[in-house]
Amino acid sequence: MLSFLYIIYFLTALFCLLTYAVYPLFLYVVAKISSITYLKKAITPTVSIIISAYNEEKNIEQKIMNTLALDYPKEKMEILIGADGPTDKTADILRNLQKKGITFYDFAVNRGKTSVQNDLVTQSKGEILIFTDAASFLTPDAVRKMVRNFFDARVGGVAGRMHFVDTDRNLTTQSQGLYWKYEVKLRELESKLGNLIGVDGPLYAIRRDCYIPLEANIISDLMTPLLVLAQGKKVVLEPEAFVEEAPTQKAEEEFNTRRRITLRGMVGIFRYKYLLNPFRYRLLAFQILLHKVIRWFVGPLVVINT
Repeated sequence: MLSFLYIIYFLTALFCLLTYAVYPLFLYVVAKISSITYLKKAITPTVSIIISAYNEEKNIEQKIMNTLALDYPKEKMEILIGADGPTDKTADILRNLQKKGITFYDFAVNRGKTSVQNDLVTQSKGEILIFTDAASFLTPDAVRKMVRNFFDARVGGVAGRMHFVDTDRNLTTQSQGLYWKYEVKLRELESKLGNLIGVDGPLYAIRRDCYIPLEANIISDLMTPLLVLAQGKKVVLEPEAFVEEAPTQKAEEEFNTRRRITLRGMVGIFRYKYLLNPFRYRLLAFQILLHKVIRWFVGPLVVINT
């Protein structure tokens, strides 16, 4: 029994060291040696803004107004929003807002965000797909800032920069703010290599011809950029494209969110496990292992140790 506990303790220390120290140091060194310079230019391709909404009656009207107010040519922008079988007044509100200039799809059955996104992409026409969440709000120039990265033909995906508001309310919101500052630094380094392996659901963009539909139980903001990278394209961070979101207020809610993201992330990696093949995807496989897979095991190991 004692030897088993020693093994668990050793693995915990090793995994923490690898994911929180070795990986950032590796990125820093590699970025210093072989960072990539990308071409940016103010362009206005046609864009489709994709929004999936479940029970969002508190936010949905503000979200639509926020999206309609974006500083982008209206003739080159379409807004598609799907109500994912809500049990509140979300669908009713959206139905009344159709005259504002949105395309609304009322799905009677709740199937999950990924399924709704797949359906909306099928109905969309834009060269660039912009994914955003119903409770997140973009700065007016966010789309312009995002699409300028697609001037570089090597770029297949672009992540916006999420900004948490009101992070000083309690310990739970403060912890999210601190964690996010650390995560942003990692993403900045990954972006310098063109290998940003995770984007945030509140704001990211993909070339239409790079989009691959996913199964309903797979988390799209993890697997979509990974599959773009697997196609030989680059995924980068646009540090000036901001989206604002309120942090989770309660520790239990944050735990449930983290658990859901981790479990669905594991399902996605298992489904596309060929991405972990170091002979086929050298840097990408290493990143997934250290930034995602090993980190997922740190929490349970820490719990066992305590």
